[in-house]
Amino acid sequence: MMYARVAAATLVLLAVAACSGGDPADGEPTTAGTPSASPSPTPTLAPPTIPPEAQEHSADGAAAFVKYYVSLVNYAATSGDTTPLSSNASSNCGSCTRLADRYATIYRGGGSSENPKWAANVTSSQLIDGAFFVTVDLSTAAHRWRRTADARFTEVPAGRHADIYSVKWTGTNWTIDRLVPQEVPE
Repeated sequence: MMYARVAAATLVLLAVAACSGGDPADGEPTTAGTPSASPSPTPTLAPPTIPPEAQEHSADGAAAFVKYYVSLVNYAATSGDTTPLSSNASSNCGSCTRLADRYATIYRGGGSSENPKWAANVTSSQLIDGAFFVTVDLSTAAHRWRRTADARFTEVPAGRHADIYSVKWTGTNWTIDRLVPQEVPE
């Protein structure tokens, strides 16, 4: 009976040692069978894809294009890649150029910007003198940014404002021709 208890205890100790990967003789666990954690890959951001409705030559198409442009602003803020933002605005749009330059400068200096999550709510899209004027109520989440890698973050509270975009059809696609900030909506 005593022999059975000793044998059982020995089997339990061997089983525990086998499960833990340790050797009961020296008490040091072995790491040979332990998989090492591999770092997860950093996701690569891709620019937003233009939706089909933003390629229609209509008031709704112009409105959809402005929403797409706002998604490009979010992408530039997060990635520092301002090429899609710049390529969808004409050289006439000084506000567009300054916006793209701002994010390019931040990232070139080693800074960063969290995604402000701009959301565009189009309130009107009207054809005036060959261009569509799209009025947008924009909202943003609280976010932060910093000019260089070692700079302190600037905190930006959630907010709202309105913009008017002048959108022109080039014959094959839309382009932002002008961006005019408006007073904060009530």
